[in-house]
Amino acid sequence: MNRYVLRFTKKGNMRFISHLDLARLFKRAVRKGGINVGFSNGYNPHELVNIVQPLSLGYESESEYYEIDTIDPYDPQKLSATLNEAMPEGLKFFDSVQTERTSDNLSNKTSCALYEAVFGLKSDACMPDLTQFLDQERIFITKKDKKTKKPVEKDIKAFINELSADVREDGAVALSMMLRCASNETLNPGKLLQSMFKYYNLDVNIEDCRVTRIDLFSEDAQGRLVPLHETLRVL
Repeated sequence: MNRYVLRFTKKGNMRFISHLDLARLFKRAVRKGGINVGFSNGYNPHELVNIVQPLSLGYESESEYYEIDTIDPYDPQKLSATLNEAMPEGLKFFDSVQTERTSDNLSNKTSCALYEAVFGLKSDACMPDLTQFLDQERIFITKKDKKTKKPVEKDIKAFINELSADVREDGAVALSMMLRCASNETLNPGKLLQSMFKYYNLDVNIEDCRVTRIDLFSEDAQGRLVPLHETLRVL
């Protein structure tokens, strides 16, 4: 069995395709390309593919990750090219490597994600210093409880690794957010934006914010955050 990790971008109208539909699209592309994908053992075998850390609907991305195990060996770059032939506009594989095959997948190694949110402010408003927001003892968001489906408040201060803002020449604000993104705990950047806008009483429609995931990160032995593709053991 051979394992490959492919990186891809998700832009434009493709930001509105759900994770499940994206998985189906990739599976069709694999079949169309004649790629001999591996299957798990057991009574209900499934294809050994994995889209690392699903991206929330409505967000774009500069670097998503797709893991695929194949029975036959392939040239990594040709593998990307084969899948790209079946990709619609807005989805493109741009890097592919063969890696060491383990029982674990990259979703379990992911620790954080870097996002950029771009939005405009009214002409009489300015972007406040974020220090006061970050210095709060607790930072709350409202989300639905998985069991009761009722709205509950959750403290997400520990999920924020870094937060900074830059005002561009055109007046738009580019907010950089390094947020927790792991298999058991993930912070949606839209929820953080809503909390921040409310705190500063900023008149910004969350739907007018253009959010892009820049990359996924893993934590090394020293606790430093490293881009996921730099942690791969390439064969």
